[in-house]
Amino acid sequence: MQKRYKNEKSGPETLTVFKKRYTMKNILFTLGILILFSSCDDYFETKLTNERTSEQLLENPNYVRGLLTYAYRSIPTSYDTFGADFLDSSTDNALSNNLSGSMNKMVEIEGYWTAVSNPINSWQSRYDDLKHVNLFIELGLDENMLYFKSDLVRNEAYQNRLKGEAYFLRAWIHFDLLRRYGGVDSNGELLGIPLITSALDINVDDLNLSRNSYADCVQQIIEDIDTALAAGLLDKYEGNGDDFGINNLGRPTTIACKALKSRVVLYAASPAFATASFTEAAEAAYEVIEMIGTTLPTDVYDVQNISAKFYNNDQNDELIMRRGSGNQNGNNGLERNHFPPGDGLKGAGRCNPSQNLVDAFPMANGYPITDPASGYNENDMYVNRDPRFYMTVIHNNQSFKNQTVETFEGGNNMPSESNNVTIEQATRTGYYLRKWISSKSNLVVGNVVNDQHYHALFRKVEVFLNFAEAANEAFGPDDASLGMSARQAIAEVRKRAGIDPADLYLATINSKEAMRALIKNERRIELCFEGHRFFDLRRWEDNLNTPIAGVTITKNNDGSFNYERKNVVTPSYKAYMNYGPLPFNELLKTENITQNQGW
Repeated sequence: MQKRYKNEKSGPETLTVFKKRYTMKNILFTLGILILFSSCDDYFETKLTNERTSEQLLENPNYVRGLLTYAYRSIPTSYDTFGADFLDSSTDNALSNNLSGSMNKMVEIEGYWTAVSNPINSWQSRYDDLKHVNLFIELGLDENMLYFKSDLVRNEAYQNRLKGEAYFLRAWIHFDLLRRYGGVDSNGELLGIPLITSALDINVDDLNLSRNSYADCVQQIIEDIDTALAAGLLDKYEGNGDDFGINNLGRPTTIACKALKSRVVLYAASPAFATASFTEAAEAAYEVIEMIGTTLPTDVYDVQNISAKFYNNDQNDELIMRRGSGNQNGNNGLERNHFPPGDGLKGAGRCNPSQNLVDAFPMANGYPITDPASGYNENDMYVNRDPRFYMTVIHNNQSFKNQTVETFEGGNNMPSESNNVTIEQATRTGYYLRKWISSKSNLVVGNVVNDQHYHALFRKVEVFLNFAEAANEAFGPDDASLGMSARQAIAEVRKRAGIDPADLYLATINSKEAMRALIKNERRIELCFEGHRFFDLRRWEDNLNTPIAGVTITKNNDGSFNYERKNVVTPSYKAYMNYGPLPFNELLKTENITQNQGW
């Protein structure tokens, strides 16, 4: 296939000619002339600082490097970036108690999610990021660009790292767009997005662009990942060095590039797209496992110390790549939004995990609660559950921050005049969120405490889950021809979580279909509230309209509790919503872009 991006120049070009070429075009630092098609209003909009000519750009490498820094905004700094809601709140994993929020409307109001009203629309901002990355590739990677004039060896190493970052970011941005907008269009073709791999000139280039095929988009993303890998990125940042030290955590590494490739190929192999093979997806995932090891880090899941060890520790070995939020003193945004309400906690109780998700967690012995061998008791449903349950969900009568959370009718964390909890703050499902919030943070006036937070772009456990899914589909549960079987990968995930290594339930799984169901469930509970479920359901072509359940709890005089399950919401998704809509205003700008079916 013909490549659509500019390779490194075949011959040297003097800085004088390079300056002249771009000065003649009068490049603005705002990228006013070298533009993408993201928005006509965006062409001449100041983006970073004051306007700069190309000569000023080239004389100060910090300005050019700023183009790349700007594009890092494409990586979120928090998980609840959808109007202070998690993307999981638009799936059967959770609901939000913000009834006017876009995630709730997306689930509950038929006709709310449209090509005009799209709560997950990122088209303009991501193409703006691509604009900056592509201009950086053209300017910042030129052989005459000197970041360290007095140290050419350091300059070469640094520029190579920047090259790796740039191509990784371009791959990531294209993938982020692809998972939101790729789909079968009105002509019945499986299409991706318009690929943008150069800085476009409004005076020269044809901006009436069309969507590339889904397969071509995947190929371009992989080509960019391979270019990033060839640039010589580190396996990890460590030590105190200026250019490659631990202060650079959050920048892509070799492992992060391969983790992105693993995710991209797995999506492409999935039923909704089917443009790659599961064998390719398994191979891509196992390349990462060969680098990170065949066992998962154990110092992660600890019921008593989950905040300090993992949720608020951005140097935990579980993390392949993350981006931090807040300054060195941290913040308490997640806690303000998602702490339970009530005396001593004072949160908004925004995210309410569903009974569906609660039921997805097996018992501590590994058996699902529906299996007679599990020992599950509906009248004591929170006892002896998978340890991950207690680290993900706050349930009735659970201790949190030295308080017993009460989600029974009239309890301290439910609506009551005595505790100043309103119906708007209370859980709709009987549960509050534990995952990602800090037990160190405090919201009580006079004793406000912040903590560090991060957004994990890739975790090691995701790679094991990617491999398990792909290997099972390609080879079945027990073929270990790549070096590991699907069963072995999922066994490692469950063992690390605290399930008995003997795992008698896993031993009963003998078919590809049964293993598929287990892998999907493990992926659901391991990666919940990390933005995966929304896209997983769609790429699997699974049911989008499972009723979202909760529980009503009453307290008896003897201190025991009664639990009454209830359906809270039945989603209003349509079958065509496996693929998201392209923005309506983009279709108005160019006649070549087609809409996905149904929108």
